[in-house]
Amino acid sequence: MREVSAAFVITLLAAVVFACGCTGTEAGPGQQGEAVQDIVVGALLPLTGDYAGGGEASRVALEVAAGDINDYLVSIGSDHRVGIIVEDTKADPAIALAKLQTLEKQGARIVISPGTSAELEAIRTYADEHGILIASTMSTAPSLAIVGDNVYRFVPPDTYQADVMAYYLREQGVTVILPVWRGDVWGDELEKLTTAAFVRGGGKVLDGARYTPEQEEYSAIAADLDARVAEAIAVHGKENVAVYLVSLDEADRIMEAALATENLPEIRWYGCDGNVLLDELVTGEPARFAEQTRFTSPALWNQESVASNTATIQKMRELLGRHPDGYGLATYDALWIVTLARIETDTTDAAMLKAALERTAGESGGPLFGPAHLNGAGDLSNAHYTFWTVGADGDAYRWVPVVQYGITSADAAPELEWIGA
Repeated sequence: MREVSAAFVITLLAAVVFACGCTGTEAGPGQQGEAVQDIVVGALLPLTGDYAGGGEASRVALEVAAGDINDYLVSIGSDHRVGIIVEDTKADPAIALAKLQTLEKQGARIVISPGTSAELEAIRTYADEHGILIASTMSTAPSLAIVGDNVYRFVPPDTYQADVMAYYLREQGVTVILPVWRGDVWGDELEKLTTAAFVRGGGKVLDGARYTPEQEEYSAIAADLDARVAEAIAVHGKENVAVYLVSLDEADRIMEAALATENLPEIRWYGCDGNVLLDELVTGEPARFAEQTRFTSPALWNQESVASNTATIQKMRELLGRHPDGYGLATYDALWIVTLARIETDTTDAAMLKAALERTAGESGGPLFGPAHLNGAGDLSNAHYTFWTVGADGDAYRWVPVVQYGITSADAAPELEWIGA
């Protein structure tokens, strides 16, 4: 079993001792004196459809985390065990709400994720009204930072990503961008925030393309964007112009359409946390396009934390067959945090769980990222982003980390922390 930090061990031990010694928790019928799977945590993940890659990464993270947590509980003599119930939302807000109701019927009072901000928007009110805690590890739309609700987001709002992206674009010498973005609450907000931050820094934003997630044909968008890029190149010069892509798994289809145009393969492309580390972008024609355009995207990722937890991350990588993304790592930590809070309170009462969760997040956090300092709306209040680019590796392609920036608080300037190769 992997090692955990001393502070984390002490906090977990204290919680388990408190729950077992002070509340008189007993095993279920027929299991007197034996460990029981008494902590049920639900998970709403997009395992099929848009963002299936991100959903699968979080599913694997939950599987590894549950195994590690239960191994640890055995090692300290605790009778508690955690079990996970995963439901596929297909990244559809209506399905997410229906699946939340399914999890509620199965006894889950704590639910991890769902995968997109549009889904979280659809389930938030129901969770509040029914006393269900949501531990979100993928939603980043700033409009969902709501004080006093039952949602805790162990990821920072996109105001952080927007500032880092705008800063990085300027550092790369980009002065003009054409945004292409997914038309939902997440895509609309991230595009607006990033372009505004870019303009504040002296950049210029030209008309790009907003597309609907249900759209299956991207050739028309690519053709229109190609004409706009041709005009931008003529005025500003090819070296100064870039496309900024806010997408989920459909990035490969957009790139396939762009590859058939004249100008889009000739300028730099940049992405976001929704399309970083996708397998589809290091395979086939999309990989060729991504490498040619030096496609680079930020992932929520602290390289120092990753380097100190290689065994845990390697387990995820072996099961997943690729790098887990930053949100998968946040999901791993989130299960530890909610399990610890549930053991400490020995109750499903929402108010008590919220107090314990906030305390646990701030004091110990999870094994990978450590203490998770939350702001007044329950969102992570600092962030680390590593930028990854698609590079050629012989006849194959792979994601390569290039630079990491940290942000200590809202409105703070990004600070260069790490460069890899």
